[in-house]
Amino acid sequence: MSYSIDKIEAAVAEARAKGNERGIKFEQSFDMAVNFRKKELDISKPENRLNQELVLPNPLIPPPKVCAFGDGEFAEKATEAGAERVISKDDIPSIGEEKRERKSLAKSYDFFIAAVDAMPLVGRYLGQALGSRGKMPRPFPPQADLNAIMNQYHRTVRVRMRNTPTFHVKVGHIKMSDREIADNIIAVLNFVESKGFAARVSNIVVKTTMGPAIELSA
Repeated sequence: MSYSIDKIEAAVAEARAKGNERGIKFEQSFDMAVNFRKKELDISKPENRLNQELVLPNPLIPPPKVCAFGDGEFAEKATEAGAERVISKDDIPSIGEEKRERKSLAKSYDFFIAAVDAMPLVGRYLGQALGSRGKMPRPFPPQADLNAIMNQYHRTVRVRMRNTPTFHVKVGHIKMSDREIADNIIAVLNFVESKGFAARVSNIVVKTTMGPAIELSA
């Protein structure tokens, strides 16, 4: 896709400046939206709905929340690596049997990981709640390098289209530089191109949480 890094960086800088004009008291994030031409993308067909994890070049602030399922060495490593919550195998059934609790769990975390031996329980008791949101955990053996895995998740977003021909992803935070955010945007654009969707793009915008949308120019 023919977007120069300099023009993207300029759009990020403009979004930052206009987002600050409103005197917002909290620290804002940067989000981008990729909009497709409705007539050229029939989202009633599953193959036209993107739903995939994408690893960005620069970590997000704050990092995505990760929950782990497992015991013993796996649980210890997950805690040390920075998992927000570690759930033992014994606790999985009780969570799964409570509709409100399993829905709350699915909504509270961005990504899930699990020890290999915990996956059957996760699938049985939490599969519906997690699977419907595209959040079924990836299984890992006890000897897996969970530090590296967690570092990757801290740079990961989910590109997901629902009922409209568009998707939104977080690409940065005001504590990040314009270039870091622009690099993350480039990664999303490259992803769209790799899926063969580039020619169907209508427009792309970037904005802070409370700021106006700034359209990227080619």
